[in-house]
Amino acid sequence: MLVMRTDKSFIIRNKENGMQIKSILNSIEKQQGFVYDSARWCMHAGQRAIEIAIHPRKGSRPACSGCGKRCPGYDTLPTRRFEFVPLWNIKVFFVHAPRRCNCPRCGIKVERLPWAKGKSHLTTSYAWFFAGWARRLT
Repeated sequence: MLVMRTDKSFIIRNKENGMQIKSILNSIEKQQGFVYDSARWCMHAGQRAIEIAIHPRKGSRPACSGCGKRCPGYDTLPTRRFEFVPLWNIKVFFVHAPRRCNCPRCGIKVERLPWAKGKSHLTTSYAWFFAGWARRLT
């Protein structure tokens, strides 16, 4: 059963102990250089959804999307939502403000995100999830 605690984080209750949604994501979908922060309810297209904030680890430098090298940060773009695989038929979104980096080789670029490719608003895991369903349907 999914319940919301007073600090607005999600927890799954069972007889022995509770497990936070961040723990589930860290064990299944660990993102190198990033940390899952908080989860909260939101409305998306008239349905309830879960938004999970993702922040870069302290002291980590963004990776250039062109060459992949770690570079100094430049600034931050507006917050974007990335759709993740639904949990219990509830839409899940990662919320992140991508950083721009000043790469000596490529110039100023948006950081490489391990959960998405290019300008896609779907996570790579969700794209693979769709591909699996498409293969089953054919």
